[in-house]
Amino acid sequence: MTMIEAVQSGIAQLLDVRTPEEWNEGHAEHAVLIPVDKLIAGAIGSLLPDQKIYVYCKGGVRAGTATMYLRSKGFQAENVGGLTDWVCAGGSLSKT
Repeated sequence: MTMIEAVQSGIAQLLDVRTPEEWNEGHAEHAVLIPVDKLIAGAIGSLLPDQKIYVYCKGGVRAGTATMYLRSKGFQAENVGGLTDWVCAGGSLSKT
């Protein structure tokens, strides 16, 4: 199963760690927004430790920071890179 299929089917989660302003400019369908600074401050939100979490930001740097943090807390996290990487992999953008 691909990353896209896993997220679309609900087997995996998709985490956007950009700012709310960046989120409002466009984001991936099925993504959850938790800005990286809030995540590292402990705002785990609705993330489930028993599901794989794919993490993206604008270019991949913040996603890398968030991925390392989540792994240190026992989560199964993987850095997708940027939103463009998600789209290039076949992911769709939200219509809202």
